[in-house]
Amino acid sequence: MLPDIIDKPLGLVVYGTPAAGRIFSHTLLFLLVLMALAFYLKDARLASISAGVAAHLVLDFMWQSPSILFWPLLGNFPRAPDLGVFDYIQALLFGVRNPMVLVPEILGLSYLLYFAYESRSGIVVRWHNVVETGRHMEAMIHTLLKSG
Repeated sequence: MLPDIIDKPLGLVVYGTPAAGRIFSHTLLFLLVLMALAFYLKDARLASISAGVAAHLVLDFMWQSPSILFWPLLGNFPRAPDLGVFDYIQALLFGVRNPMVLVPEILGLSYLLYFAYESRSGIVVRWHNVVETGRHMEAMIHTLLKSG
């Protein structure tokens, strides 16, 4: 999901259309940089993210868009159609009718829901710690203001 999380908003900001959602992080260069960082830092989490990006590029059939996949070697990114946000959402919803789009999306959503369910106790503990830290900070600030 990382390439979409990066490129969809970036495409909207840089190119003015959400249809420009396959740019920098949908490139082989982005994947190679992530892999190099994972190797250099010996970070298993970055290696895992790299594997996820590689899978994303495969599932997005990026070999069918070589000018994006091999950017900047083959020139600039292709021009994206000028779609408004609502037109783009409509195009996405029409794409979901395709089983090649729908099945991976359902599997991804199922995994995220399962992950959220399994992580619920840790999330509650972390949220409780954030709230408690905020209370302690508020008390410290209040004490400092009273003494000053």
